[in-house]
Amino acid sequence: MQSDRERAEGGPPPGDLQRARPRRGWRIALLPIAALLLLLATHPGRVAAKSVLLLPEVFNQVPIRPLIWLTPSPRREEFAFEYSVGHVEGDLYVPNASGRHGALILILGARPVGNDAPMLVRFAEGLSRAGAVVMVPASTRLAEGLVPPEEVDAIVQEVELLRARDDVDPERIGILGFSVGGSLAVLAAGDPRLAGQLRFVNAFGGYHDARDVLRAVATRSLSYAGTDEHWEPHSLTRWVLGRQMIDTLPEGEDRMILDRLLVQEEPDARAETDRLSPVGRAVLGLVEGLSAEEAERALAVLPPASQERLRRISPSQVLDQLHAELFVMHDLADRFIPYTESRRLVARAPAEDVGLYTEFELFDHVMPDQPPSSPRLVVELAKLYRQFYRILLLVV
Repeated sequence: MQSDRERAEGGPPPGDLQRARPRRGWRIALLPIAALLLLLATHPGRVAAKSVLLLPEVFNQVPIRPLIWLTPSPRREEFAFEYSVGHVEGDLYVPNASGRHGALILILGARPVGNDAPMLVRFAEGLSRAGAVVMVPASTRLAEGLVPPEEVDAIVQEVELLRARDDVDPERIGILGFSVGGSLAVLAAGDPRLAGQLRFVNAFGGYHDARDVLRAVATRSLSYAGTDEHWEPHSLTRWVLGRQMIDTLPEGEDRMILDRLLVQEEPDARAETDRLSPVGRAVLGLVEGLSAEEAERALAVLPPASQERLRRISPSQVLDQLHAELFVMHDLADRFIPYTESRRLVARAPAEDVGLYTEFELFDHVMPDQPPSSPRLVVELAKLYRQFYRILLLVV
């Protein structure tokens, strides 16, 4: 028992002191765990954790996938419908949990990978494990390399399909658009039929104006904000742009020769190019290369139908009519669509509509190609995490 003197001096016996210190030590050690549990009890905290867990799902070469260990496999469903100029069929990835979920539509580009491509399946499943219903549509027109303005009609129907589902919260629907699909997503965000129906769009590797991309392809250069730099476009970009212009030419010799040369890629058609009209020569020059002055003259002689196609598939036409928050991503080394297009898009969109713009050094266009040991990988992953977090915060 403690003596009167010990009580007067206010100190516990040595044994009691030794027992008190471990108790205080445990309380201190438990503080980080309690803080983590408290954080995970909040919506932002859960989204932050899911955003981290989603990062490995972007890289096929990463074998460690904690999201798979911690979440049940989503259910995969199929869907199909006709739209104004084609047919769409695709897949839905549905979380294996009751209740209503937010939803994401993955809009791919022209001549995209198939819906069963391992990288696409892995990413879609990862998003669904994180808590979203994920729709992956495949359009026949985009598969052919055509980008008609009516692709927005297909996106409108996709949103309607999701909103009609009992397991989807209609207030939490967003679009992740890749390459040309990113630009189509922005066009959809400016369509009055979708006013109030989209929470956000994320345009990854898209363009601001198809005519500016055509100028860059023709001149093999990028011109933006007073700077000029060399740019070598990918062969698929030249092919897709050539396809758009040929598709809008009137029936005749120009269309036949250019289709054989640029679309079917028949070398023998080269011998027939001397029969092209001035319009046909302009199309060929825009795809194969011209000086800046020649490119402007060639653009000016394109027929009205070609001019209209390029205008109507350009997000530049709807930036003052956006009905959703805009997120933008682009890789600085992109050879498919110039990174300057995303800079233009962000600069010309209303500032209050832009949620986040991120430039990367991580992707080959929209495919991750940095090796896991790259010194910059940590920085790039931090930027990707931030993009995921901002997007998922609105959906899951």
